[in-house]
Amino acid sequence: MPSIIIEINSKQICGDEKSNLNMHFLPAQIKGDGDANVDSYFNVYTRQEQGVLTNSLRGYPLQGKTKSVPTNYKALVLQETQKPLDEEADRVLRIKGSFNEFTYWNYDKIPSASDGYNQAMQLLDIVGALSTTITEQDVLKEIETKKSSSK
Repeated sequence: MPSIIIEINSKQICGDEKSNLNMHFLPAQIKGDGDANVDSYFNVYTRQEQGVLTNSLRGYPLQGKTKSVPTNYKALVLQETQKPLDEEADRVLRIKGSFNEFTYWNYDKIPSASDGYNQAMQLLDIVGALSTTITEQDVLKEIETKKSSSK
């Protein structure tokens, strides 16, 4: 089974605010992996109307919101250094940068709690609650609280 190797550069993970990338989560597949002049060809056309960001991509209207990366998480951009020759080869990824916030875009609809991304972020809260250690004292305290509230 092939492995995924991530080359870590602590400067990129623990970088200052200036090293944060300007990220956009677009509802599109873009077949390219080079740099894009996002500031000149996209960001300058972004407008804010009634608390929602608007823009367009290839003639399709976009509506978006700026989102923060959840607390206690670090968002990284990974880039594959060399495409493997076959499916069984190990893959090597390098950290290209990090970001603390990004703009989440939808085609012609306002981002809402029903979007896949927002639902995935809600799962982080659920996982956190389920993975919290519960002691015997916590259980006994909860039992006492239930008993006294039922009286």
